[in-house]
Amino acid sequence: MTQPIQELDPDFYIAYNYPIDEKTKKVNSQTEKALYNFVEYLYDKGFSATIRPGDPTHLLIFVKLSPYKFIEEAEKDLIKNYEFGVTAKNDALSSRFRIIYQYLTSSKKLGGCGIVPGEAPYQDVVNIVPITSAFDESRLVEDLKDTFARPELSANQIRRTYGVQIALYFEFFKHYIYWLFGLSVLGVFQYFKKTGTYSLSYTFINLLWGTLFLAFWHRKQQYLVNLWGVQNSHLVEEHSLELAEINEKYEAQSGYLHKNNAEGFRFVKQLLFIPIALGFAAVLISYQLGCFFIEIFLTDLYDGPGKSYLTLLPTILISVFVPILTIIYNLVTGVVIKLEGHDTQVSENQSVLIKTYVLNFLTSYAPLLITSFLYLPFAHLVGPHLGDIQTTISTYVGENRFYAKYLTKLKSQKEFKINQGRLNAQFFYFVVTNQVLQGFLKYVLPLLITKAIKLYQAKIQKKPQLKTSADDPYEAGWLKNVRVSLDLPEYVVDDDFRSVVLQYGYLILFGPVWPLAPLVSLIFAVIFFKLDHFKLFNGNYFKPPVPKRVDSIHPWNWALFLLTWLGSIVSPVVTAFYRHGTAPPKTMGQFAFDNASTNISSSAKLVLLMLFSEHAFLFLSYVLYNLSELFKSGVEWENDFIDNDIKLRHDHYSKHVKPTIKVASIPAWKEFTVQSALEFTPPTAVEPVDDVSSEKVPSKKQGYSTSSQAAETTVHSRSEQARVIAEKERLLRERQAELAKLEQRKLEDPKAAAEYDRLSRDKEENDTIIEAKSDPNSKSHYSTIDDNTHAGDKSNDKDDKVTNTNELIHGSSQIPPAPNDKSAAVNTDKYTTHSEPAAKAGARAPGGAGLATAAAAPPSNADKEKERQQHFDTDPAPAKENKPGIKNSNAPATEQRKALAAGDDKYNGNHDNQVEKEKEKEKEKSSNKSSKSKQEKSNGAEDDESSSKNSESDSKGPKRKRSGLKKLLNKI
Repeated sequence: MTQPIQELDPDFYIAYNYPIDEKTKKVNSQTEKALYNFVEYLYDKGFSATIRPGDPTHLLIFVKLSPYKFIEEAEKDLIKNYEFGVTAKNDALSSRFRIIYQYLTSSKKLGGCGIVPGEAPYQDVVNIVPITSAFDESRLVEDLKDTFARPELSANQIRRTYGVQIALYFEFFKHYIYWLFGLSVLGVFQYFKKTGTYSLSYTFINLLWGTLFLAFWHRKQQYLVNLWGVQNSHLVEEHSLELAEINEKYEAQSGYLHKNNAEGFRFVKQLLFIPIALGFAAVLISYQLGCFFIEIFLTDLYDGPGKSYLTLLPTILISVFVPILTIIYNLVTGVVIKLEGHDTQVSENQSVLIKTYVLNFLTSYAPLLITSFLYLPFAHLVGPHLGDIQTTISTYVGENRFYAKYLTKLKSQKEFKINQGRLNAQFFYFVVTNQVLQGFLKYVLPLLITKAIKLYQAKIQKKPQLKTSADDPYEAGWLKNVRVSLDLPEYVVDDDFRSVVLQYGYLILFGPVWPLAPLVSLIFAVIFFKLDHFKLFNGNYFKPPVPKRVDSIHPWNWALFLLTWLGSIVSPVVTAFYRHGTAPPKTMGQFAFDNASTNISSSAKLVLLMLFSEHAFLFLSYVLYNLSELFKSGVEWENDFIDNDIKLRHDHYSKHVKPTIKVASIPAWKEFTVQSALEFTPPTAVEPVDDVSSEKVPSKKQGYSTSSQAAETTVHSRSEQARVIAEKERLLRERQAELAKLEQRKLEDPKAAAEYDRLSRDKEENDTIIEAKSDPNSKSHYSTIDDNTHAGDKSNDKDDKVTNTNELIHGSSQIPPAPNDKSAAVNTDKYTTHSEPAAKAGARAPGGAGLATAAAAPPSNADKEKERQQHFDTDPAPAKENKPGIKNSNAPATEQRKALAAGDDKYNGNHDNQVEKEKEKEKEKSSNKSSKSKQEKSNGAEDDESSSKNSESDSKGPKRKRSGLKKLLNKI
């Protein structure tokens, strides 16, 4: 039997479109032919494959690259690496995934397979997903507990499994958390000072913290990429595309090929996107300002009914409009990206990130900027014009409208007051409330949506489901997890980067508004770090990502620098506006900074403060970035091959890198061929049914079973399985504590420990060992409490022994039918004795031809003679065979068992004479060995019991060795 697919350790699964006609329940010939050609092509390229149904319209093609082909591709990758100074050894699992995926998807011009999902000629390929531990059996709650129970913040496992790009994100996140801890301490001290919020000194400390954070991250990033050996890796992909272009335009006799100026034309196309971005920014800002005026009208001016509900209207309008605008913006961005014509996927992704971040910046920080620079400084100008506003509303609405009287019901000029705590409330919302919402949307909502979609498809849509009854029991649970991933989205690490960078932006731009913001952000950062790690390995959120190799977090390092630069301008200005308190000091003013409702008496002072802060940041950043180059680590100096000779890089490759390529071969994959791979069970759609509350999982992990029936255990659910495991762990901990206590007792009192060991060996299964004292002043000792479960068994055994003895002497109380009586068509089981040990002993008697009884009625003389004749004519069966179907002869059971115990397979003679001889032997034996006299004087009853026990033990296992004296006595 073939091993389960998860034991074969496949590299990837390829989701392949395999639609089945609902009427004919078959696949058309073109699809079958395309599948055959695709599988055959995979084998031609060095892969082995096996197929399983994925869902009613998709197949799962599990592929494994042959060892020799992987070594060939890995060596090609290493050759390109050393040419550009990349020293990674390709010995991690992530490197294997990356090389095989690159081989699958790269162009045929570069020696790859050219299999790109959704593109011709393999447009039926939907996804190519690596096989990782995310598909193993997982328990959501237990995995979450384990994740938060680990105190360390490590990214080593992530790098080995999912590559450098994702590992760099977690390393950056960890670096950010460590630096956030220091700022949190300073923020707590600042919060309890007299100045409290809007402190100019804390503002410059905050900016200094941001500048140092970026400089030290730059230094750590260089160290990490050199430690992992991926420095200059971005040059490898550019070289590959150049090589593809040369191969495409190669001719046998060609002249010098001039390099085109594609980068220059691309830069011009990128500049053309600036007007588009400005147009979308203008639309978004205008809409935000409109919602802002509606909010100010409803909260500060309106005094009619339903005010508490109407104030939610601006938030609803923003929440509806921004996603729609984002969709339109992304569509336009996609068109522009195609026009730019990027050569590499990395360059294209970076261009997309830069364009989308413009919109993210405006949606995240624009409300705070509007409040800081528009509402608080100039909202007092609205007061004198409340009457004009009321008149204007009446004019445009009309007095006959039923809602006109509500819209014109405004506050008077005396009642109108500026919401002086608006900036603080908004900042608190973005730092606390918004992060709670984002955490729910990011970590909880995807699970709820998945459950809701399944429920909708099964209950309402009645979507057919895959028939899984034909799955191998050892594959069923694992395949279920793989099939779930078909509907999951792909993991994009840039989404996680965006969340961290936005949080950093709130702190660096508006940190002085609330000095406790770093502490709150630190708490959320630690929680989100753990949850990001959890969702990456759990397998319920995303498909396992394909590892990518990068040498920086670009373009997010640009975004961080831009935010810090803007923070050096915005943060001091906001602090200068409100550093003597959040309340604007003026009730009236003009539209100018020196006359606005701020604490700036001169616009010149504000401009000088802004210029000083911004230039100080730029100068300090330049100095720190250049000084960081003086602190290169040893691994950075060793890996710096750019300025070295190519001979040195070649020697490094030959001595240190190339010999490390080792691939383990799995012989089971050699059994798969194109024909065997195509011999799969096609997907079969069935009507949706309720989820079964129990799952069958293998009792232990094994390759295959030689039994005709697979060994299985039923677990009612994953939570039930987790409960059983937790109970076993609890019992293990209790046992370990008991052993530790015993070890301690051994040191204190060796005699008591020896007594405990003796009782542990001698006690029965259900007995309990306790520690007791005869009186309060005496020394404690161990005793055994008998649970008395064997008492009833002993009484039953005693009755059985009496009955058995009587039957052995006088025969059964029921006379069995005659051997020649054909009319006796009855169940012979009712003629068996009540003693099970005796029955088992009788079953072991050799040469039996009668009923399956331990003793029967005394036979007649004719029957005795016939029995003796049959015994001599037929060879007796070996004594060691224990076949339950063998039946006993009419001889006395006691003598038969003694003959069996002595190893004598022959038995005949008169029944009465043998009994008398046996009694005489027992008397002689008792005179020689007085210790056994009581047992032998009981007319064979106790001997019968002993023989029964010996026979029972013989039937359960191998016979124990007997002493030579006993064998001699038995022969006599």
